[in-house]
Amino acid sequence: MKRLLPLLLIFAFATGSVAQETPEKENKPIRIDRNHSTVGFNVPIVMGLSKVTGKFTDFSVDLIWDASNLEASSVRVTIQAASIDTGIDGRNEHLRSDDFFDVEVHPEISFVSSSILRRGDEYFAQGVFTMHGVSKDIFLPFSIRSFQDAANDSDWTAFTVDYTIDRTDYNMNWTHSSVDYFVGNNIQADIVIITR
Repeated sequence: MKRLLPLLLIFAFATGSVAQETPEKENKPIRIDRNHSTVGFNVPIVMGLSKVTGKFTDFSVDLIWDASNLEASSVRVTIQAASIDTGIDGRNEHLRSDDFFDVEVHPEISFVSSSILRRGDEYFAQGVFTMHGVSKDIFLPFSIRSFQDAANDSDWTAFTVDYTIDRTDYNMNWTHSSVDYFVGNNIQADIVIITR
């Protein structure tokens, strides 16, 4: 998880309040489409021959977004670590244990922005990412795509995060007892948040 999203790690925007400001629709709340939003990740296993994919199912986001005034924009993301789901119950329990997320001691993964920046077509959220009790300042890249559904008077927007985190930077150092590099260190965060 070296370049993190958080959001895992990031944006995990689901149950929080979201507001968008545009010249035409200032301060109009944006509804998050949970059915089409994903806070996902993948990590290489078996010396990179395969990978585990998963997601966090319980997350919230507070987003204030003004594309014409990024200084007024901000994001706060909170992910419940225990909501991790890789499709296998035994593996989920191992990931919740003190070998990995240690959810009893560190129940939340979070990101709180201090500024939003733009470089060309790419945006960056600068802020503090916290996971497994370790906090680090990061630049979280994200992209934005929009679609206007004129027939239903609805605007759809996708906030997409593609970020790599080195788990050892957050004191997740578990290794297989007999196979070196069985679980990779770099975790790829794949997050898509749909708002409308």
